[in-house]
Amino acid sequence: MNRFGRYLVTDIKNAISKFGISLLVMATISLTGYLICGFFSMIIGTGWHSLGIIGRMMLFGISTLVVFLSAPSKIYGFLTDKREGSSFLMVPASSLEKTISMVVVTCIVVPLAFFAIYFSLDQIVCLIDSGCGISIEMSLSSGYTALADNLSNLPAEMKNVFPESVVNSWPWLYLDDMAQTLLIFLYGALIFKTSKPAKTIGCLIILSIVLSMVMTPIIAHGAFDKFKMAVETGMTPDQIVEMFPGYAWMLKHAALVDTVTDTLVNAGLFVLILFRVKRIKH
Repeated sequence: MNRFGRYLVTDIKNAISKFGISLLVMATISLTGYLICGFFSMIIGTGWHSLGIIGRMMLFGISTLVVFLSAPSKIYGFLTDKREGSSFLMVPASSLEKTISMVVVTCIVVPLAFFAIYFSLDQIVCLIDSGCGISIEMSLSSGYTALADNLSNLPAEMKNVFPESVVNSWPWLYLDDMAQTLLIFLYGALIFKTSKPAKTIGCLIILSIVLSMVMTPIIAHGAFDKFKMAVETGMTPDQIVEMFPGYAWMLKHAALVDTVTDTLVNAGLFVLILFRVKRIKH
């Protein structure tokens, strides 16, 4: 544990040196956009114009996407390089320790630092300038509250169909999805030597097409005819649930199904990354 702790600290320092500036730039993009918007409006003579929640949410989505796609390759992409990768293999730590450290840095340290800086700066800007409206964090919380209220007001028969558990599990339900995205691009960074994020995205597109071609006929076998009959005969939601017991159970327990499937996929990605670290050669 002492050796792993020292290695993890060294790995975090390495991540800061390789991706620290990029993370700070992306984490402050909302503040930068706010200042540019205000100064530009003053230059053209319309007075200070604050950047509203819609513009800040768009910048937040773009910066989050950039960080998630680029961080793994920026921090660990050097492993496929002959000189730097060979030095990494000589580090006195086991492959398991190295893999765990990669996952901790990629899936915990990087997103935690990014979100902490981004939300803090956005909150400060909103406190200083009331023209910005509510903060991004408050907006997400308000959206969740509104969705929960709408689901709670549904008729009893509809509540048996819609996955209210998904809303009740927010935002923890989506943490494993974020980790999954980062693990996928971390694996791509260890596999490809050049254009790592682009090639990873290309492989994901091909994989999704293949899975869709294979799974769609299996899932939809006989379901379309049954659903058409249910609509034409005017069945109630309870009758439709009885007609599709498997789909209804999965929908009703969507939070459980999503958590189990994401956990299995993440575990599989961890094993793939571990084997890649063990067998990497230059």
